[in-house]
Formats: sequence, C-alpha cells, structure tokens
Amino acid sequence: MTQAPRRGYITYPLPEARRSPSHKDPASHQEDALKSLRKWFARTTQQKGGILVLPTGGGKTFTATRFLTEEPLSKGHKVIWLAHTHHLLDQAFGGFGQDAVGRYEVGHIGGTREKLTLRTVSGTIGHGKVAEIKRTDDVLIITLQTLARAMQNRLHAGLKGFLQDAGQQGLTVVFDECHHAPAPTFRRLIEALRETVPDLHLLGLTATPTYTDERRQGYLKKLFPQGILYQVSPQKLMLEGVLARPIFEEPSTNISPDFTEQDYQEWLGSYRDIPEKVIAHLASNRARNAFIADTYARNREKYGQTIIFADRWYQCTALVELLRQRGVRADAVFTHQDANPGSEEARNVRSADENENVLLKFKNKELDVLVNIRMLTEGTDVPNAQTVFLTRQTTSRILLTQMIGRALRGRKFGGTDEAYVVAFIDDWKQHINWARWDDLLDLDVDEVGGESVPRLPVELISIDLVAHLARELDAREMVDIPFLTLLPVGWYVVNFDAAVQPRRPADEELHPEDARAVSENEEASDNVETVRQLIPVYSQDEAAYARMFRELDQVKLEDFGDIELGEDAQQNIRGWVRAYFSAGDRLTHLQEDVQSVVRHRALNGSWPRFTPFEARDAHDIDRLAQRIAFEEQLSRVAENETLRREFEDEDRLWNAMYRNYDQFKRQYDASVNRLLFLREHPEIKPSIGVQDEEFLADEVPAPIKKAVRKRDKVCLCCGRTKELQVDHIQSRYAGGSHNLENLQLLCKVCNNLKGIRDMNFRQFVTPLQSIEAVQANGDLLFRRTVLREEDNLYTLLRRLINMGLECHAVADVRFVGESQGTKKHCDIELFQGNDPAWAQPLLDRAFELWRREIPQFARNYAEFAQIVTSA
Repeated sequence: MTQAPRRGYITYPLPEARRSPSHKDPASHQEDALKSLRKWFARTTQQKGGILVLPTGGGKTFTATRFLTEEPLSKGHKVIWLAHTHHLLDQAFGGFGQDAVGRYEVGHIGGTREKLTLRTVSGTIGHGKVAEIKRTDDVLIITLQTLARAMQNRLHAGLKGFLQDAGQQGLTVVFDECHHAPAPTFRRLIEALRETVPDLHLLGLTATPTYTDERRQGYLKKLFPQGILYQVSPQKLMLEGVLARPIFEEPSTNISPDFTEQDYQEWLGSYRDIPEKVIAHLASNRARNAFIADTYARNREKYGQTIIFADRWYQCTALVELLRQRGVRADAVFTHQDANPGSEEARNVRSADENENVLLKFKNKELDVLVNIRMLTEGTDVPNAQTVFLTRQTTSRILLTQMIGRALRGRKFGGTDEAYVVAFIDDWKQHINWARWDDLLDLDVDEVGGESVPRLPVELISIDLVAHLARELDAREMVDIPFLTLLPVGWYVVNFDAAVQPRRPADEELHPEDARAVSENEEASDNVETVRQLIPVYSQDEAAYARMFRELDQVKLEDFGDIELGEDAQQNIRGWVRAYFSAGDRLTHLQEDVQSVVRHRALNGSWPRFTPFEARDAHDIDRLAQRIAFEEQLSRVAENETLRREFEDEDRLWNAMYRNYDQFKRQYDASVNRLLFLREHPEIKPSIGVQDEEFLADEVPAPIKKAVRKRDKVCLCCGRTKELQVDHIQSRYAGGSHNLENLQLLCKVCNNLKGIRDMNFRQFVTPLQSIEAVQANGDLLFRRTVLREEDNLYTLLRRLINMGLECHAVADVRFVGESQGTKKHCDIELFQGNDPAWAQPLLDRAFELWRREIPQFARNYAEFAQIVTSA
C-alpha cells in the first residue's frame, strides 16, 4: 500500500527526551508570564479561560509551549492547539521539538507519561486529516475551521475518543491569535468543546487583545472569563533590550507585475495571497533581483547581517549569485532544489545537510546575507540578524508577522537595538489590500524609524488616477469629470475575519516549482485571514453610504458576521448596491466595498470609522490649471517651472499620487484642455445647480422588508397569514420613512382599508380620545366592507375592532356554546388600557348586520356578543 507523506506527526519517547531538555531560559517577561499562567492553571474556577498578551517578537509560542510542557502535559492533560493558518500550525509543532543544539522542549514534561504523540491536522497538503486522529494522540495541532467542521459533523471515531479521554485526563486548549474568537463559527466551536469537556482550560494567545467595540469585547469576556492573565507592551520590551526598535524602508522597484485583469478579477475577494504565477514572474525577474542585490550592496554597513525572504529556489540562487558578484558573502537555505540531480529524497537530504552548514556559517558571522524560502519563519533559531529584506509584498498578515519577527530580537537575544525591515514595493496596477506593518505592531509612528510609507493611503489614489489617465479621454468626454471627483472624500477603515477561498484549478501549465507552491500555499481551504482594509469613498457615493448605514442599522446582519458568506448574503449585497447607489462607472469595486463595510458592521456591532481626506481640496488640478493657464497665463517655460515646483513641494502628495512628473503634467494638460473646451462650448457646461438634498426611495429596501416579515409574521390587524404586505404606519404620502419602527405587516385587505391614515397596529392601546372617533371609523368600515366570504369570523372580528380602535386592541376572540341546541356566544377580550364600551357598539352593529343578511349566521349564533374584561 502506498503511504502518503505526513508532516507535523511525531511520537517522542519522554524518558529519553527528559535526559536532554531544552536549556532555553525564559526572558524576564516570559518568566513573569509563566508565573501568571501557573497561578491561573491552579485555580478552581468553574469556567477557565484567560488570555496571554505578548507583542510580535515577544515569544508567545515559546511561552505557551513551556507552560504546556511544565503544567498541563505534566499533569496528564491532552492539548488542542488551534490556529487559523497552516503556517501557525507548523510553527507550533516546531516549538515542541528539537532546538538549535539538539535538545527537546518536551523534555520539560514531568509526571508518569512515557511518550507524547503530536499530530498536525489541516486542509493543507502534507498535514494529517481529521480521520487520522487517534484516541491515543496527546497534542492535536489543528486549524480552527477543520475542527469546527469535524465537531459539527461528529463523524470521526478517533476525535470522539480523543475528547472522551480528555474528559477524564483533562484538556487544555490553546487558541492562537485569539482575537479571531468573536467570529460565530469559532464561538460555536469553543462552546461545543466546553459542552464535551466542561472542565477544559482555554488559553488565548494574541498581540492585540482589545477592541474598541463593545460587541467583540463582550464575546471575548464570555469565552475568556478571567480576561488578560499577563500583558507586556512592545515599548517596555524595547527598553529592556528584548525587542529591537524597527526601522522601516520601502524601496520602489519600478517593476510592473504580470497580473492580468482576468486573473485579478478571479482572485478578487478570495482573501488569498497573490497568485503563485504572479509571484513566479516577480521571482524570476533578473532586473528586479539585481535591484534587491544592489540595495543591500550599497548599504551593507547599515544593514549588517541580513535575512532575505524569497519565494523560489531559483530566486534564491539568483540573489546569491548577484550578491557575490557585488562582493557580499551570501548563501541560501531552502528545502526543495530541483536543480540538483537524483531522487527527491536524495535532493532533500543533501539540501538539509547544506542548509545546516549554511545556518552555522551565518550564526558564526561568516556570512553577511542569508537567503531563504519561508524556512526561517517556522521556528529556525537565527537570532543574529539586524535586517530582513521582504522581496515582495504579501496580503498575509501572519506571513508578514513571522518575517518581521526575525528582525525584532533585541540585544538580550543576540540581536541589536535597532532593526531594519526593508520591504520592496512594485508598481501594481490594481487595488490590493496588502498586509501592513503598522497594523501588526502596536507602536506609535514616532516609535519606529525610517521614511516609510505615509499612513495616508495615497497609493490607492495613485492606482486610480493612473488608471484613469491611461484611458486617454478627450476633452468632450471629460466635461462631466471634474478632477476632484477622482479623489475620495475619505476612507472607511474596516476590520473583519474571512475564510481564505480555495484556488480554482487553473488551465495553464505551471513550472513544477510553481505547481508545488500552489499546492502548499493556495489549495488550503481552512485558512482564515484578518482583513484590514481602507474603503475609498467618492463624493458620488457619500450620501448613499450614509443612507445605507441608517437603514441597515435596523436589520439584523448575523449572516454577514461569520468567516464565510452564503449565497443569500451575496444576493443581499448585490441588492443593496442596486438599491442605494447610482449606476455608472467607478474607480473602485463597489460591490466588494459594500460587502466589506457590511461584514465589519456585522462582526463589530458598529459601522466602520470614517477618515476624511483632509488634503483633498489642496490637490485639485482643475483649480491649479485655472490659476496657472487662465489667470496667470504663464509662458510654457514658466508654466513648466511652476508645475515642477508644485510637484516637488514637500507639503503636497503629488509624488505619491503620480509615479513621475510626466504623469502629473499629463493630468494637468488634460485639465487645461477640459477647461478650454468648456470656455468654447458654454452650452454644454455642467449646471451650477446642485442636488444637495437626499431623497428616500419609494420602495422599502428588500432587507428591511425581510426584517419586518420576520418580526411580525402575520397581519397585525386581523391575523391573516396570506397576501401580506409591508405597510408604513405613517404613510409615505404623509412623509413617513422606511425606518423599521415605522413599518408593520398587514394583509392586502387591511392595508387597503387603512389607506394613507396613520394607524399603528404594533401598539396595543388605542390612541383615540373619544368614542365618537371610534364610531366614525365604524361608519367608514361598514360603508366599505365588513363581510368577506373568504375570511373567517375570527379574522373579521379582529379586523373590525382593531380598525375601529386604530391599534392591535384585540387579545382574543372566543366562541362558546352550541350544545343541546344552544347557539354560539362570542366573547372578545381586549388588551388592558382599552375601554370595552368603545368597542361594543361596533360589535353590536356587525352582529345585527350579519343576522339580517346571513340566515345561517342567525341560526348558529346568539343575538349579541360582548366585549369582556380587558386582559
């Protein structure tokens, strides 16, 4: 039988491991954290859940692993380690094993255990599957989504046995990056685990434990009732020399990646990192690799020992060659080397030996630069690196965190007081939500060095402006496009968790190395990314967003709060875009933007914060063109000099908006031509009149209708369940809004009878001030209709009394009698606060009419009915 290879599975003989325990000593902050964790573990509270907060580079994985080995695993507990990406699983698995000198972290496990079996499970190729879990496993390292599905399906005997034994032995669950916990899928997972093993210990790990919104804070408090067990700030660790002060630099390669519009549209909304074939194009670009090598060679004294993160073995080889040509001592480590001959096993064994030798040289300072493919993000101990080079941008926050973490070790751990993070930026033509260092590190701007990217997202503006400029519109087409409309009025800052969508099988042939990268990095369907995004808001959409926020505030959006959206939710998004936003071309992807703000609202409990583009008016090229070309009427030479000074002005953002002066000048010329055309053709000049008033759509938006139907369920006037319509309590004719509180569910008949009058059948006490008003309503009802053959008597009586009193006054309608020849007697019960005497005349009049016109009614029912004591 052919066996599939598995990584992340091992059994350690503990007696042997105990003879060679890891000698790694916790730092002072880690020792303080361990004391807090031991104290928490010894408590006898009913529900045990707490959070360990350590900043990036502070050693969360090591601290948690040392706690597990010394406490829960030594006490006989089983352990489940939950993470949201397969990279974190690999990092956790490595934390239990051998260190750089061949000693074992599991050697710290005390007690009577003779062996320890670890199993890593995820949807990633090479990891184990849920069906492979065994009752005898001790540590289960598994992605959140994989375990959530398995707990819901309850099909796997091995997992059931594992949890049953854990109920007897004890269970400790580690939730890595626990700020994901508020997502409904993961809340349900923790609740299911607690139902199965009520006495479990839940330990959350995070660098960002707090939320500004109360909803997520409440969820975290419920899941982790003991709150934060230990916390230390990055600022404190920098002062102590544990962390280095990061200095960020972002050199621009001026390379345009090969990312076609078709590929971009297929990738958009998948929450995956950029496609592997795009990465391959960047990795194989010799000019780009030469630029990276030149950047180091020119600054080797400043950067010192440097780790370069690459993406392909052939990129590693190229970078090493280019660096050596520039006199730099460089080498590479990577796991796959297709350039070597022989079997894959032989290549990998030889590569492992070579890697070990290269790492040793780097540690002994015999190398200046170490190039690698992701190896050094997964537990390899390389402390003495002053700088990291990130050869490409990534959308993965976890990958970026792991790479940056390699440079953040301070002098106490063989690092430096300052560390450089050099991230190479390409010339992308599309909006891509890159992971940002300023989102990952809890540091103020003045606590990091470098002249790195401004926090204002002008690169998003730049992409839009350049795309618009590339269309080469003539002046006639640009009449209705003032330059300011191309600049957003601001941005919504959104934050939510999303499941990474699996890659669709591609038709194109891939290089074997790229195909392997696809299988390792793109096929996993159980990764989750934290999406932090800036949604640009243009003037044409500002009022539409405000209206959508106001009206959807009344709608429950629980379908949008989870990590995946169903088809119904997607249809709602499309409907809201049509309902709230005007048609037409946009510089942004409106449907994806609306989806993002709704997902933020659903998870966080409030709409995203708006950040205005305060410098917008200062960057109006139309105004600049009006001043220079028409008011000052400068010569062409003077005009060019003035424009160059404007472009280079440090108080302006033109350098960030346009790649070079020529693009800026082209936009200026287009504005001049537009203004000239308007002067020569005043008849087509846009009207100076503005529509600054917001108008309500005639139709109630579909999600609000759905919410009304879900809330009311039946006609609130007569109780019918057919031909139901959403009605305005205060009619649209009278200025009533689509607010949920102004809407009610009525049947077609009751809605027609109500007409445009204000009647609130959601309230139970009549608003009328006199019996005469009730009688006037009765006159109207009897003139229009009281008898409808398709309605039963219960429905007719409810409609009659409720319409007469203009509210939902009837609590119950009862018919009693019809035994031994007696006729049925009707009692109608009203809600408290309604005077029975006001309704009795309506009832008497109806019975008189029905007895007179319907012989069968006279035979079956008593001559009178009564309104009984109020409920």
